[in-house]
Amino acid sequence: MTHVNDGKDRGSLRTLLVDDHEVVRKGIAMLLETEFSLDVTEVATAEDAIRWVRDEAIGLVFLDVRLRGHDGLWALEQIRKVRPNVPILMMSTFDDQDVVQKAIELGANGYLLKEANLSQLADAINTAVNGGGLYLHPSVAQKVFALRQAGGPGGVDLSDRERAVLTRVVDGATNEHIASELYVSEKTVKSHLSSVFRKLGVSNRTQAAATAIRDGIVKLETSLAS
Repeated sequence: MTHVNDGKDRGSLRTLLVDDHEVVRKGIAMLLETEFSLDVTEVATAEDAIRWVRDEAIGLVFLDVRLRGHDGLWALEQIRKVRPNVPILMMSTFDDQDVVQKAIELGANGYLLKEANLSQLADAINTAVNGGGLYLHPSVAQKVFALRQAGGPGGVDLSDRERAVLTRVVDGATNEHIASELYVSEKTVKSHLSSVFRKLGVSNRTQAAATAIRDGIVKLETSLAS
């Protein structure tokens, strides 16, 4: 069984899996249940997804981008209106940059390709559930990084230390891990993050990571190496 760490009883994490291809959906559900001990509910439509998230205590959502009828991006936008903080991982067979960018802007906590291995899946779940930043499948991260490099870095005036903290947030590191890597206290990390949030005009880690990727502010060093 693959280890996933959220500091909770993993079986208590109710997970909603949204995919309109039954065979694919059931295969993913079985994987999530057997490898990660998740309590998985399956639905096939965006409308059902919204109802479940609104009415039930869902702790994690896997949301396919391409659904019949309303697509996954529409569902993501609607879910964010009723449950702003529920972790949502988008899934797709494709890494279309426009779709990836839109998902980030709408507040997805990660973007996985369905070819992901168990280690990548574990990283994505940990990042989403622990609020550690934004997870991008490695090949998606490479394309996003290349695209942003071509456009040049963002013009936000961050100090070297703020940029270092933001880079690690993009990589999914917790405050504790950032403090350890930079040899500072967690209080100092929180202070740097508050300054970063203010300068970027955002209010949380996921928004900061999304803005950093969108505007090419930091390099995705750790993500690219994974």
